[in-house]
Amino acid sequence: MSELKSPLQIRAHNLLCLQGFEGLGYSKEFVAQMRRVARILRMNPDMNIQVITGVDILCEHCPHNYRGRCTADDPEDQPVPMDTPDQATLMDKRVLSWLDIGENDVQFWGQILYKIGRLVDSSAMDILCGDCRWRKYDFCANALDELNRKVTNGELLFPARENSGQD
Repeated sequence: MSELKSPLQIRAHNLLCLQGFEGLGYSKEFVAQMRRVARILRMNPDMNIQVITGVDILCEHCPHNYRGRCTADDPEDQPVPMDTPDQATLMDKRVLSWLDIGENDVQFWGQILYKIGRLVDSSAMDILCGDCRWRKYDFCANALDELNRKVTNGELLFPARENSGQD
């Protein structure tokens, strides 16, 4: 069992971000949390994930989280009203629609990962990710293409677990 509470709340666009995570992020705390969540999900295809829009377990550690609003893409020279949808939330909504997942739906991580692999590759990123600052590194594009290839070829998405007799 993992050290995270199930169902784990993850915002829709972060489902894709987790695929390309390479140890970079907005702060040390954010990177540590992203690494932790990615590690746990790799080992737990049966973990329940509640797909949300808005602040999730990753955003809680992001310095751009201001009262539940992602300010990462807000212009620095002018205030943005708090009730204006932030870019992260708009991305969440596009990903929910693309994956045909309802907001607050709960699914197993393995199901979500398979769905991402079947429906998303780098060609979808123009629509789903827009001008996300992380696209320039190609981490997500490469990871999404690799996941798509694995799903298309029927390869295992999760390592086989050895039964060590411990739970």
